[in-house]
Amino acid sequence: MLSPMTAPTTGTAHRLTPLGPFDLERTRAFVGRWAPITRHTPTPEEPLRLTAPLDGDHRPVAFALRQATPDGPVEVEVAGADGAEHVALAQVTRMLSLDHDARDYPDVGRRLPAIGRLMAGQPGLRPTLFGGPYEAAAWAVVSARIGERQAGTVFRRLAAAHGEVLTVAGAEITTFPRPEALRDLRELPGLPAEKVRRLHGVAEAALAGELDVERLRALGPAGARAAVKRIRGIGDFYASLVWLRACGVVDEWPENEPRCRAALARLHDRHPDDPLDDLVEQLRPYRTWVALLLRVARPDDNS
Repeated sequence: MLSPMTAPTTGTAHRLTPLGPFDLERTRAFVGRWAPITRHTPTPEEPLRLTAPLDGDHRPVAFALRQATPDGPVEVEVAGADGAEHVALAQVTRMLSLDHDARDYPDVGRRLPAIGRLMAGQPGLRPTLFGGPYEAAAWAVVSARIGERQAGTVFRRLAAAHGEVLTVAGAEITTFPRPEALRDLRELPGLPAEKVRRLHGVAEAALAGELDVERLRALGPAGARAAVKRIRGIGDFYASLVWLRACGVVDEWPENEPRCRAALARLHDRHPDDPLDDLVEQLRPYRTWVALLLRVARPDDNS
């Protein structure tokens, strides 16, 4: 079902209306390192293009996004979702964190002025999520024990070699492989054999419906993490990543993210080992969103 904030227009053009602060340019900057491969050099005037495995059947879909002014409507063009555009629109709404009425989000910054200053420095920033738990679980396998930049290179290489090409807003774009293609993967430069075997497990879980976002949401935080951890090679940290960064969680503090804790402590002249429950409590109902803000703004970075 579409979010009430989603109003489709004619043809392949649709509109998402944010409730509360949202700036698509913040999303563009956030996903820049993971930008999908296009067959031409994009210019700053072009739409932001994203891809995702479609909720349910994991077919590749692509989106072209435009926003004329911050906090204004987001125009969406969809490719590859024939017969299921309502599913694709609900999915991209979740990916952009526009499935939540965030008009009260600035209240967190008023309660905690240090957080308010971070918000002022990143106006309109909302979490940008993975296309879905399947894609996030694959990222968890690829990125384990290597740097994010290297993992991004491998991820794009995987899309180029085994994904599909869609055209959206006049440009060709590569997509992440379907689970069937991932299950058939035998080798890829830069990807150890053990990680290939783990990706097979991700593919099998997706094909069995075990990584459907609605299933994980129904299981709740503990149940979803336990379900993801049944995939070979995914432990506590990456199970939390799949849950928090693919399922649209808004109000859960990431206990296994020491950098978020350190940043929150530094902002309030506390030691990271001190109790911070009083501060975390004041972040409700946006604890997950503020954790991302702390990571992006990096107030604990001495460089």
